[in-house]
Parts: sequence; structure tokens; C-alpha cells
Amino acid sequence: MSTSLKKGLAYVFIANFINLGFNLITNFVLPKELSVESYATIKTFQLYVSYAGLFHFGFVDGMYLKYGGKNIKELRREDLGTNLSTLRLFEIVVTIVCAIIAIISKQEVLVFFSLSILPLNLANYFKQLYQATGEFSLYGKIMNANTILIFFANMIWIFLIKTDNALCFLLSNVAVYFIVWIVLELNCRKLIGSKNDGNTFSFDELIKNIKAGILLTVGNLSSVVLTSMDRWFVKALMTTLAFAQYSFAVSMENFMNVAVTPVTTTLYNYFCKATDEVKVRKARNYVMIFAALIVSCAFPARFILEVYLTKYIDSAKVMFLLFAAQIFYIVIKSIYVNLYKAQKKQSIYFIKLTAIIVVGFVFNVICYNLYKVKESFAVGTLLSAVCWYFLCLPDFKWIKYNTKEKLYPFIQTCAFLVCGFCFSAIPGFFIYIFEIMVVTWISFPKETKFIINEAKSKLAHLK
Repeated sequence: MSTSLKKGLAYVFIANFINLGFNLITNFVLPKELSVESYATIKTFQLYVSYAGLFHFGFVDGMYLKYGGKNIKELRREDLGTNLSTLRLFEIVVTIVCAIIAIISKQEVLVFFSLSILPLNLANYFKQLYQATGEFSLYGKIMNANTILIFFANMIWIFLIKTDNALCFLLSNVAVYFIVWIVLELNCRKLIGSKNDGNTFSFDELIKNIKAGILLTVGNLSSVVLTSMDRWFVKALMTTLAFAQYSFAVSMENFMNVAVTPVTTTLYNYFCKATDEVKVRKARNYVMIFAALIVSCAFPARFILEVYLTKYIDSAKVMFLLFAAQIFYIVIKSIYVNLYKAQKKQSIYFIKLTAIIVVGFVFNVICYNLYKVKESFAVGTLLSAVCWYFLCLPDFKWIKYNTKEKLYPFIQTCAFLVCGFCFSAIPGFFIYIFEIMVVTWISFPKETKFIINEAKSKLAHLK
């Protein structure tokens, strides 16, 4: 593993570790202290926010592809300044239009969502810029800013003001988005130089970036549609309680992003430079091991449900099914999606993702008609992840699999679900960890030895 990749992973891991601490408290305090209705409203807003990226229409992803693999110091300040100011002015117009539509529709959650579009997409611009150019320390700071500020705002509403009004929480979320964006703008002025007045609009730049990034944006949006489709079904077909419980399971699943994001973030920049089979295959194998390990955090979440949040205990089965899907999603997003981007295969990525959305929709409909319970949609999500995994393989035949590597994610998925469904949190955790060690040693002996040696080396260094 290259030094730059290790350093990038370390920066984002540290940022995500800080993120985890604040997110853990937030995601357990909110459902505990708020009513089911208020919690469901907040989760509805967060579901809408996941689609905010659609409203830059590919511009940010076009920039991401344009600057990917470059050093930020090599970028021309005039070019970057025009690129940024073009997006800024475009997003102001988009936000005004969406806000007017939301106000006319008289839907309060949509009003707050429309106001979030401008700051979220501009903040995402900076985040993608730093990711594409390998500036992972700056990337990490952006991630932590939102989480920490929203955490403190939530704690003030709950423990100082003592309100259960969900709209107060939405208001503070929007305020935080604007604060983070403004700080990033001020920081970027130092980067692009004070001569740029920030009001330059280039129609050519707008069209160029949208053309370059629209397929990737639609692909990313399709990914969001695929992974949030189950919640839309639950919201439309089931009770508010069922939606709140399902959303809680999703929020537990999102904790994995704390560990997963460093991998998906740094590997794009890595794959822009490393293209030979040996390096890519080695990265894939490590990601497969990592995916099997990281889903074990479902067991501590199950333990908290058992002793602290008993009113959400019905989320447990949904949670384990969604975590099982991540055994495949983590490999897809870390390896295959990044390879599609690095090798400029956005059109193929889009076609495959469109196909899997259709498949996912069919799975959700079939599963719900067989068993009209919320767990049916989580089964549909798991089946969709498996299908997407298989759809990616033909596009990268040069990354060869042996039989043990092919079977590994399926063995881990079965073991994980058995331990999660048949045992309580503590015994299930230890049985699953033991199974991982045995199967990983058999399937990936070289990688396992390397991990053990690295661990010994770190321990020796600490001593």
C-alpha cells in the first residue's frame, strides 16, 4: 500500500472517528428523547436531503472528474475561481425556484429541504475538490464541521429548550449547512486568490461541467434511489411507527460510513494512478475482508436496543438485513464504482445502475406482496446488492477471482445473518468474529498474514 494512500486513509479515518462519537450520541438521543412522530419528520427531511446532489445537475461531478488525480497547487486559480463562482450563481437560481415551488405546495419539510440545496451543494463542491486532489485533511474537516455543529444544536433543543417540535431541529440543520458553506467560501478565497470577485459566470463552463458529470451524477443519484427505495416503500405503505423504526435501522447502518468513507474516498485517487491487476486485486481483497469485519458493529447496536432503546427493538431484524447488504455494497462502492470513475466508464456505470434500480423495485414489490412486514423491504435491499455485485463483475474480468474469493462474501453474509437472527448481541458477536477469523485465514492467507504482521509491528512500535 502506497504511503500517500495510507496517509489519506489515516486523515479520513481520524475525521470519521471524531464524526462517529458525535453521531453515536445524536442517533441514540433523538429516538430516545423525541416522540415517534417528530423523529419520523426529522428522518423524512434527511431522506429528502440525500437527493440534494441532483440539483447541481452534474456540475460538481464534472469538476471531480476534471481535477481527479491532480495536485491542488497545480490548478490555475483563475480556472478554479470561474468554476466555483459559476456553480454558486447557478445554485442560487435553483434554490430560489425550488423554494417557491415548496412554498406554493405548503409542505414545510420541502421548504427546509429547498433551502438546503445551495449550501449543501457548495459544501459538496469543496469536499469533492479536496477528495479529487488528495487533500484529505481538508476533506475530513468538512465532514466533522456539519456533524459537530448539528450535534450541539440538537442537544440545545432537547436538553436546554426542551422542545419536541421537529421543525426546530430542521431549522438548526439548515442554519448549520449555511454556516459551513460560508466558512468554506472564506477559506477558498485564500486558495484561489483575492482578485477573483466571486461573481464571474461562464455559461460555457456550466455546460462543460454538466456534460462531463451528468451521467456520474445520475449514477450517484440512482445509487441513492436504490439504497433509499426501501424507505420510500415503508413511508408510503406502512405506519409512522414502522417508518421510524426502519429509519432507525438505516441510521445504525449509516454508522458504517464512518469506517467505509475513508476507503471509498481515498481509493478513487489511488485508482487514478494505480491500474495494474496486482494492486487492484490486492485492494479488492482487503476491502472484502474489511466489509465482513465492519458489519459486526451491528451487534453492539443490537445490544443498545436490548438495554436502552427497547421501543425500537423491532428494528433489529431490519438492521441485520441492511448490514448484510453492506458486505456487497462496500465492495461495489469502494472498488467497482471508483474504477468506473477512474477509467471514465460513467456511461457503463449508469446503464448497470439503471438496470439494478429496476431490479430493486421489482424485488421490493415481490417481497412486500409475499410478506407485508417492514423486513420485506430490507430483504429486497439485500437481494439488490447481490445482483449489483454480479452486474459489476463482467466489466472488470481482468481482476481475477479464485473460488475461495468468489465464495467469501456469501459465506460471510450467511454467517452474519445466522448470528444476528439466532443469538442475542453478545454471543452472536463473538461467534461471528471467530467465524471471520477462520474463513478469512482460509480464503486470504497472504492478506491475513500481512494484517497480522502489521498489527504486531504497530504494537511493537507502541511499546
